[in-house]
Amino acid sequence: MLVTGGTGFVGSHTVEQLLQRGFTVRCLVRYSRPDLGWIGKLPVEIVRGSYYSIDTLQPALADVDYVMHIAGVTKAKKDRDYHDGNVLATKNLLEAATGFPALKKFTFVSSLAAAGPGPDGIPLREDAHSVPITTYGISKLEAETVCHLYANKLPITILRPPAVYGPRDTDILQMFRYVKRGIRPVFGLHKRVSVVYGPELARAIIEATISQRTDGETYFVSDPNIYELDEILLRVAKLLGRRTVAVRFPPFVLYTIAAVGELASTFSSSAAVLNIEKARDLLQPNWLCDPSKLKNHAGFETQVSLEDGLRITIEWYKEYGWL
Repeated sequence: MLVTGGTGFVGSHTVEQLLQRGFTVRCLVRYSRPDLGWIGKLPVEIVRGSYYSIDTLQPALADVDYVMHIAGVTKAKKDRDYHDGNVLATKNLLEAATGFPALKKFTFVSSLAAAGPGPDGIPLREDAHSVPITTYGISKLEAETVCHLYANKLPITILRPPAVYGPRDTDILQMFRYVKRGIRPVFGLHKRVSVVYGPELARAIIEATISQRTDGETYFVSDPNIYELDEILLRVAKLLGRRTVAVRFPPFVLYTIAAVGELASTFSSSAAVLNIEKARDLLQPNWLCDPSKLKNHAGFETQVSLEDGLRITIEWYKEYGWL
């Protein structure tokens, strides 16, 4: 098994579960990555390489049966960085993989952002017209297009998770911190979302990869239930034992905060957590998807309830001093 992005949130959970199942795991790690993160002490083979050099990718692909391409760029200061990290990197890895005809599956982890928000409150199915609204979403959709171009050369599966939460996640962590301070951020009216627990997404990646039924298919991966964002935050508050006040962020306020954050990021080495595009994302009322296709094709369905997933995540955050 070759895993990209194994040092990150979802990737590290995937690596751990593969090892638990008895698979031999190899992780492709960028030359620029200074450490191995969550997989530093795991019994995995590390191959260093660059997604912008096909020659350096080929050693990582030698003698592997499956590729799980989880690595990607979720935050960037320049549009070009999304393209390079999500589109060009995927294209180069696919091109390198064509040199290994025995490869059984190439799984690309995309995002619900590639499809865009639902226009009518009905959970999106995989055949819905894609209308991404952010540069990140556009880059993921373009990477999916690249995957389709290689479908006659490689068995490829595409997965589209929505918002992902769980131990080791840093993106949704800020919401937990707001709740701990007694604040429930509210964006728009009745914001409804699909979510998936990180370790459950990792399990879905594995199941979809080893299943022959998933060749050439695209799947949404999520908890089948639909939640209002405020409902999730109320559950977090209960688990934290906090009384909270709902604080509404009108569009002009959210965009102002985002603009200030984006400006400040120009003087930092890191991209802003909240920028103009992320604000537009947050203000959409429906980020919903239907995961039934993956259940029908590969028998996958989530097993961890939202309540349990939030509880485990909060306990982990506390243990590691993040919350």
